[in-house]
Amino acid sequence: MTNTGQESRTITLLRWGLGLLLLWAAVSKIANLTAFLGSLNAYELPLPTASLKIIAVVLPWVELLCGLLLIGRVWPETSFALAGVLFAVFLVATGQASARGLKIACGCFDLSIFGIDKEHSKFVQFIESPGFAFFRNIALLGIAIFLAKSSRHGNDHEKAKPKAWKKGASPPDRAEPRLPPRGASKKWRKA
Repeated sequence: MTNTGQESRTITLLRWGLGLLLLWAAVSKIANLTAFLGSLNAYELPLPTASLKIIAVVLPWVELLCGLLLIGRVWPETSFALAGVLFAVFLVATGQASARGLKIACGCFDLSIFGIDKEHSKFVQFIESPGFAFFRNIALLGIAIFLAKSSRHGNDHEKAKPKAWKKGASPPDRAEPRLPPRGASKKWRKA
């Protein structure tokens, strides 16, 4: 396998990983909007209650849309930028909560689908802490930026094309018209 093939696979795996993660987060929140609103309230953000309610309803659907766009490779640059904005917002929210020492669950994912009991597991409490979520969001934002840059530079599929094609040259299926062989008759030229 060539280096380009490995890069393309890595980009595809990262894109799918971010997409699935956003889908999981969205479905977790959509399934229980009231619990998600409670998580937002726990962050003690300086926003009116009406704004938090709007965020609680809209954010999961934006995550769902972004996840589907990433998985479907639809509008890749837009979906990478949207994912980057989401992770930057999450980074700020979890960062301020961690800096203020809030002892809350980040509200990002529903771990109960794996049969994990939140209240009795120190590991789950650590995974859902704002401090851990802050560093997780740094990594996810970095991945989104990497994917956006890769998409902008055409690393996803452009490297598979020969260099001549990238510069505007004709691909082989658009071959130049044939010239007659030397000494060909005038009849050949008419055809």
